[in-house]
Amino acid sequence: MSVSLDQEAKASDSPLLENSFSKYMREYRLLNSLLISLFAVVFLFALLWNIVVWVAPTGEPSSDFSAAGPDNSAPKKQEQKVRLMQRQKKAKPSQTFTFQAQAISDIVAPVVDIETKDLSPAMALSPMGDVGDVRVDVDMSVLNKAFASNFMGVKSNANKILFIIDYSASMNGRDKVMRHELCKAIDKLPAVGSVAVIFFSGPTWVAGEDAKALHKNWSGSNGGGWKPVEGHNPRRPKWLPVTPSNKKKLKEAVASTPLTFGTVWDNSFEWAFYMSPKPDVIYFMTDGNANKNFQGMEIIKTKKGKTKIYTIGYGAPAGAKQPLEEIASMSGGKSKFVEMEQIRAMEKDIDEKKKEAMN
Repeated sequence: MSVSLDQEAKASDSPLLENSFSKYMREYRLLNSLLISLFAVVFLFALLWNIVVWVAPTGEPSSDFSAAGPDNSAPKKQEQKVRLMQRQKKAKPSQTFTFQAQAISDIVAPVVDIETKDLSPAMALSPMGDVGDVRVDVDMSVLNKAFASNFMGVKSNANKILFIIDYSASMNGRDKVMRHELCKAIDKLPAVGSVAVIFFSGPTWVAGEDAKALHKNWSGSNGGGWKPVEGHNPRRPKWLPVTPSNKKKLKEAVASTPLTFGTVWDNSFEWAFYMSPKPDVIYFMTDGNANKNFQGMEIIKTKKGKTKIYTIGYGAPAGAKQPLEEIASMSGGKSKFVEMEQIRAMEKDIDEKKKEAMN
C-alpha cells in the first residue's frame, strides 16, 4: 500500500506529457496572442468598411426608405405608353369642327366644313387612368385651304387669292371706295395664305410698279388690245406670304397707283393662269363692259382649271352684267354689282369715319 502511494506521488510530481502543438503554443503564447488580436482587428475593419461604403451593383435598385409608399415607377410606365401612342398615326379624333367666317353681304359663298378625322394628326394622346381619355390634334395645315377673305362684301374661302383690279382712267372720280375696300380686304387676310395683286387698264402690271413708266413698254389700243413691245418681258405676279410687311407694301401700291388708259383685261387672266400654283380664288373688279373682251373670255374658259372667279361690277353699265355673271358661273364663283348710288353712299361713309378719327 505504501509502495503504491509513493509511486502515485512521484507520478504527480513529474511533468505531463505534451504534444508538439501544445508545446508550440506554450513557448510562443505571446506571439500567438498578438497574431490573434491582429486578425480580429483586420476582420472588424473589413466588416465596418463593407457596412459604411458598400455600393449597390449596377442594375440593382438602390436603397429607398419610401419603398412602402406609392410605386414611383408608374410615371415612367405612363410616359412609355404616351410615347407609344404618339406613334399611332391612325388615331380617330372624336370631335368635328366647322370653320365659318361671318358673311358681310347678301352674297353667301360656300362654307367649308372640315372634320378633324380628315386631318393628319401630329399627336394623339390616350393616357390611361382616372383622368379618362384625352385626344389632341395639332396638325392645322389643312386649315390653309379654308381661311376666309372678303372684298366688297363678296366672301370666299381659299389659300391663294389673286386680286385683278381695274385701274383704267374711267375709274376716275369713283376710285376712293375701290382703294379703301381693297386695302381693307388685304389688311384682313389671315397669315396662313398667299396673295398677289395685279392692275390693268390697257397694259397689265404687278401692284407696286410705276404705272406710268411701264406704259412705254406696251403698245396697242382699247379696241385692238394691248401687248408688250418686242423685247420687253413684263414682270409676272408671284405669290407673296401674307405678312405685315407685304400687306403694308400692297396697301401703299393700292393707294398711290394712278389711273391710266382703258378697260382691257385679257392679259391679266393670261398671267393669272400662268402662276404656279394657280389661284384658288380671283377677285375681278371692273367698271367696264366685259362683253367686248372676247379674247379674255376664251382664256378663262380654256385655262381656268379649278380657280373660282368672283366678279364685281363696279358702277358698270347694264351690258356688263351678263358676261360678268357668265365668268363667275363657269368657274363656280359668285357675281355682284355695286351701283353708283351705293358707291356714293360708301364714299360718304368713308369721309365721315375719317372725320371722326381726326376728332
